Amino acid sequence: MSRLLALSFLGLLATACTPRRPAEGAATEPRPDVVLEGARLRSFEGEKLMVSGSARTVHYRRAGGEVQATEVVVRLPPGQGAKGSPLPMAGGTVITAPNMDGSLASKRWVGSGGVVVRTGDGMVARTPRLTYDATTQRAHGDEGVTMQGPDYQMRADRFELSAPDETFTFEGTVETVLGGAAQ
Repeated sequence: MSRLLALSFLGLLATACTPRRPAEGAATEPRPDVVLEGARLRSFEGEKLMVSGSARTVHYRRAGGEVQATEVVVRLPPGQGAKGSPLPMAGGTVITAPNMDGSLASKRWVGSGGVVVRTGDGMVARTPRLTYDATTQRAHGDEGVTMQGPDYQMRADRFELSAPDETFTFEGTVETVLGGAAQ
């Protein structure tokens, strides 16, 4: 009886010490080095604030400086308005995204899941996906964009946003409705 009990115990121990296989279809990504809940961020170049914002969660991996975040709000400070304009734009640009992946090393990130861009002068753009390069302070999207302003609506296949001068450039098929746009 004691021999049977010892063999059963060894079998149970061997089973318990065997590494578990991930469930079929389960993610096999390595665990993050750091997980932050309710994170606030500020990024500076010297004394100048370049970006501020918040995220519900942030997963950070030291190798490569990879960051994954959820429920992200990014604020870009006001620019100088369109080139040649003497007055800065009020309010800056705010970008919100359900998901954001990026790299601290490359200073690039991708927002996905329905990204919304609000500029200081009241434009609201919506796109499924947006890529931002902090070095050039430019964002672009190739999956379509809709935009609404105080007195217009528009849709385009692709876009580019320059954060410093808060200008949009649209490409591909562009449709515009002027005057009395619905809110």
